[in-house]
Amino acid sequence: MSNSEKTIFACFAHPDDELGCIGTLLKHAEKGDRVVLGFTTSGEMASFFENMSLSEIKKTREEQGKIIGEIIDCEIKFLGYGDTLVIPSRENAIKMAKVIADIKPDAIIAWGQNSTHPDHRGTTQLLYDGMTFARIPRLTAPVLPHRPTFHLPMFMYYEHNSPLRTCYINVSNQYEKIEKAFNLYSEFYGWAISDWLYVRRRNDGMACGVKYAEKFNVRSSFPPVDQYLPLNNK
Repeated sequence: MSNSEKTIFACFAHPDDELGCIGTLLKHAEKGDRVVLGFTTSGEMASFFENMSLSEIKKTREEQGKIIGEIIDCEIKFLGYGDTLVIPSRENAIKMAKVIADIKPDAIIAWGQNSTHPDHRGTTQLLYDGMTFARIPRLTAPVLPHRPTFHLPMFMYYEHNSPLRTCYINVSNQYEKIEKAFNLYSEFYGWAISDWLYVRRRNDGMACGVKYAEKFNVRSSFPPVDQYLPLNNK
């Protein structure tokens, strides 16, 4: 990997949570960056599958995640915390720290901090804690720690009440593949998402002067953050 290439680690609680950043991940993969998409659970408690065993649900949802990985052309990791068990704790944060130390990302993408789902909030908190723990050799061993010069920037799904700065990612050229990823889930679950998919990205695109965009809040102690993700229409 050349010095100009980045490693992007997007991590969410369940397969389908990644739909909010599909275009951004595609954009990085297309430009030659390493993209890793992780899930803290396999979504095995989903009520949609009430007539299936947990093992059957786990297999089905992991297969969906792997297909998304093929669409993006990225690495997929299932971290095995257990659905409804993504609880911020020292033990769980150290587990996440080892993952981060192994991947050594330049930026992290996650849910916002105020999602109604505990697993979403828990995943984001474990990522934030894991970013610090990943710097500590005694916690990451035998994996070498990840000690970037600055703390990692975290790009989180946009929340209108967040005090953090907002950024837009131009995903106009990725829209066709974004639809393909959405259709994987919509056809399986019977979701009517076409209008929501179009309107959300079109509105965000208009806000930053492009056709389609994805919108994030950015948590970073050290600006500028535009060296990590291709902000706006770059």
